Amino acid sequence: MYRSSTTGFGDEITDRLPRPVPPFARAPVLVLAALVTALLMALAPRYDLVTDELYFLAAGKFHPAWGYMDQQPLVPMLAAFLDTAFPGSLVAFRLPAALVTALGMVVTALIAREFGGNRKAQVLAAVAYPLSPWLLVNGHWLTASTMEPLQWTAMLWLLVRWVRLHGHGVRRDRLLIGIGLIAALAVQTKFQVVVLCAALLLGIALSGPRAVLARPALWVAVAIPAVTAVPTLWWQAANGWPALEMGAAVNAENDRVLLLPVALFYAGVVLGAVLCCYGLVGLLRSPALRPYRFLGWTVLVVLVFFVATGGRPNYLAGLYGVLFAAAAAGLQHRSGKILWPVCAVSAVLPLAMLPVYPLDLLARHPEIPSFPRLYETGWPELTSAVDRAYESLPPEQQRRAVIVAENYYLAGALDVRGRASGLPGVYSPHRGYWFFGAPPAEADVVIYVGERSLAAHFGRSRQLGTVRSDLVNMARGNEITLYQDPVQPWSELWPRLRTF
Repeated sequence: MYRSSTTGFGDEITDRLPRPVPPFARAPVLVLAALVTALLMALAPRYDLVTDELYFLAAGKFHPAWGYMDQQPLVPMLAAFLDTAFPGSLVAFRLPAALVTALGMVVTALIAREFGGNRKAQVLAAVAYPLSPWLLVNGHWLTASTMEPLQWTAMLWLLVRWVRLHGHGVRRDRLLIGIGLIAALAVQTKFQVVVLCAALLLGIALSGPRAVLARPALWVAVAIPAVTAVPTLWWQAANGWPALEMGAAVNAENDRVLLLPVALFYAGVVLGAVLCCYGLVGLLRSPALRPYRFLGWTVLVVLVFFVATGGRPNYLAGLYGVLFAAAAAGLQHRSGKILWPVCAVSAVLPLAMLPVYPLDLLARHPEIPSFPRLYETGWPELTSAVDRAYESLPPEQQRRAVIVAENYYLAGALDVRGRASGLPGVYSPHRGYWFFGAPPAEADVVIYVGERSLAAHFGRSRQLGTVRSDLVNMARGNEITLYQDPVQPWSELWPRLRTF
């Protein structure tokens, strides 16, 4: 006899009970997540803020807005809050990034559990997550690219759980509402989540479970991020949809042929790349994962979209978790004698990419590749050099002077570090910084930082100095030039100086 009842909002239970999933490997997964958090926190105060952190902090603290050309307002607001609540603390500033990475490990293990993965499979899925060079290194920074993978992974976990319960007679629609709430955060982080949602709907339409499309909760979930995105979309419309211009700029600087190989490299040399490929095959072909075939189609649709539009390889990072989980579930009955040595080998690169080197060693050996050295050092030297140039000006020129930086990372560093030193306002014609506005009309003295020459736009110019640093980084070597007497008013000059 068929019986049904409800237990609160969104739960409809029939006499078909859900098949029990394997026990959650709570202890090993949480211990691994705690170890990764501890590692990232130990390295948090090394070096300095990275270029994007400086930009987000400057945007949220000095230029708050409902939207930006290249990102959405959530991370700038969070950065400004953390800097205000814990001024100068890199540990506090980067704690959310470490926690997000650790949570990504836990949610990936939970997806493996939903796929029927036993304790070993869950641990393997959790281990694979921080062995991705992209995911681990981004766990060291507070950026939009750090937040997005967890948001995607959490949305996919809730959907996978809904599908499993649906297949055994339980309609837990509050999980769909949860997806909508996370999507609301994701759309305030980066617009790429719209591609994921569209791909999921297409994948479900192609391979099921089509019953989800008939659930009112799904369309409530779709409405939540759509409504909350209205202020951001309003800002985009009022500013000529600069997100589309950013997409064109990203397309111009990326090779579509290399998108997939680089995305697999970001997933993890050896382990991550293999698990991504094996996981995709499993989602598309494995009988055990047949209810989740839509996820395989989702991965393919997202991949094809970003190849076609010229996206960045890291745009696929939000799919790593579900692919790791599917692969781990498929490998759970295989011997681990090869897997765990592969994990150890795969750990070398992501660990080496963190700020683990003493700076004096990097200064003596510039040939050592170090991404953190390149983008996290040199900001004190930059600020000091510009401060000396500013102080060398006569007082009457200082009162009329502004600082213009060639690109957003120099501008962010000078905005964040320079204001405390008494430097004047910082402007940049590069990408999102251009929307922060032009210098005031009365500013006829410009301290320009960068390699680009603006001599054609000013009546006078002279060299004031060069940024020196013992380390090879993005600040070293930039020229500091004094420009005076602009030949056009800033309202006409600023659009001409704009760069992408």
